Amino acid sequence: MHPVGTPRKPRAYGKIALLLSTALLAVSMLPASGLAADKTVVTVAYSPTFVFDTNDLGAKWWNSIKDQFDKQYPNAEVKLVPIEGGYDDIVNKLSLLYRSPATTPDVVQIPTPVIAEFVASGYLLPLDSYVAKTDWWADFPQVIKDEDTFDGKVYAVSSGENDSMLYYNKDMFTKAGLPVPWNPQNWDDILTAARQIKAKVPGVVPMWLMAGTTVGTVGIEMGSGNLLFGSSDSTIYDAATQKWVVDSPGLRETLGFYHSIYSEGLGAKLSDLFSPTAHTVPVTDLIPKAEAAIVLGSNFYGGQWGKLVCAPCWDQATTVEGVAPIPYVKGQAPNVTTTVAGWDYAVAAVTPHPKEAFDLVNLMSNESNSIDMANWSGFVPGSSKFAMEPALINFGPPVNELASKIIADGKILPPLPDFEVWSKGLQEATGTMAQHPDTTVDQAIAILKDYVTNQLGEDKVETR
Repeated sequence: MHPVGTPRKPRAYGKIALLLSTALLAVSMLPASGLAADKTVVTVAYSPTFVFDTNDLGAKWWNSIKDQFDKQYPNAEVKLVPIEGGYDDIVNKLSLLYRSPATTPDVVQIPTPVIAEFVASGYLLPLDSYVAKTDWWADFPQVIKDEDTFDGKVYAVSSGENDSMLYYNKDMFTKAGLPVPWNPQNWDDILTAARQIKAKVPGVVPMWLMAGTTVGTVGIEMGSGNLLFGSSDSTIYDAATQKWVVDSPGLRETLGFYHSIYSEGLGAKLSDLFSPTAHTVPVTDLIPKAEAAIVLGSNFYGGQWGKLVCAPCWDQATTVEGVAPIPYVKGQAPNVTTTVAGWDYAVAAVTPHPKEAFDLVNLMSNESNSIDMANWSGFVPGSSKFAMEPALINFGPPVNELASKIIADGKILPPLPDFEVWSKGLQEATGTMAQHPDTTVDQAIAILKDYVTNQLGEDKVETR
């Protein structure tokens, strides 16, 4: 889910000033009785500039949805309510709109990390009886269903997901005497390849691994979170004790990997790692310019190189770049690790038109619309059936096929407000290791622990 003409997945978390007038938007959200007194008006709030890979693709998709709905349901019509700006603008504006029934949109496209807060505030309608009647909900992997389920009730429907994988340059691997295709079975295999690249292919980044705080939680989603979920203990929040984990074997394994990358000079330049657009550096620069051998990155890369998006167009992508799943630390089953996060459709609890609102969700979730949304936004569709359709697999080979296969093995980051605090602590730790390569694992753990403890209190953290 972003700047015009550049990748918008995953979402940028930097604070951007709200540009829209709440009063003006509130007026625009009022029932359009004067325009269509005999029709039910279903309002849908969405981002016209952040979720899709280009603004034109976003406009094309949403205008098509309106046209489809208005034709399919002659007694109702869609009113599009675009929200400009970045990730924080969208979330902040939605929070303002939901404060009053008069300004609450009937349907919204919302990022998964904030759904829990909206559910806790009573803003969203349970959808269990609605999704049970669809022909696509049964095909959602459990991890995606869990992402939208709170206290046993379904409150949202995935519009698309992001997961992560390893990208590798086949030419560099061949030059370094490494196997192609490459299928690392554990983290030592990754480190061995990076070391061999450094020795045999000088002048390139052996491995891109997100570090630091400049892109917020995206740094966890596209970096350390993938490793932690493949460690011997992936617990972030201990539900039994209701405490945040600040020291564990899994965290030490994860930070140990970071220590190897940065203490051995295997990582990227600090100017790239700490750029406000660090999450897009591999897809726009390092990979197509043959400046990085291995990249731990997101599934949205593949579609970016095609002619529909062209950011940049890279005809050689399918022959030069290989992809492989991220393995577990010691190769233990299932030996595929990835974070899973995305954007969802939700219906307002106060909507006077719940049936029509879900009719819109159902329309947006059909095969054709789901695949277009995925291809044009760099997503994996919620439905595992749609995710394996040729229209998606062939859009961004070989990336889309692998992304679709591995998502069921992924895990979601804790959908809790205090996750932002824990996330910032780990970001601080990885950023310090990149900036100061002599930072030990013990010191990195202390950075995480001190930050989270200072923010949440001693009684909210634990060591495993």
